[in-house]
Amino acid sequence: MLPADAGPLYPKLGTSVAKFRKIKSPTAAQRQAHGDAVHAAMLALQRRALQRELPSIAPSCASRTWHADGDAIHKAVRQQQHRELMSWPDRIRRARTAQEWQRLYDEAMRTKRAARSSYRNAA
Repeated sequence: MLPADAGPLYPKLGTSVAKFRKIKSPTAAQRQAHGDAVHAAMLALQRRALQRELPSIAPSCASRTWHADGDAIHKAVRQQQHRELMSWPDRIRRARTAQEWQRLYDEAMRTKRAARSSYRNAA
């Protein structure tokens, strides 16, 4: 237990706030930046606490986002499409069997040998 004169117990607000708290005599700009950092950290803590209590409800619109602005919807949909496209090769690889991998390897080696022999024959 901390002594009563130790001051209030603050939640952990992250490294940006801790950086400003180490400054002994901050300038006005540093005090303003510290206040902004504390404000952002407190909002993030409150948001996380609220999200723990609220059920997650999926939006029912076609874009599957909560955005109401056309540009924000467009950006969100593009991000979703990009994530899908980037994850597709991994899905295909995970779905392959050992026999398929062996067939692909053998095919690649045959192609490589054929290219090497045609290179040698041309030289």
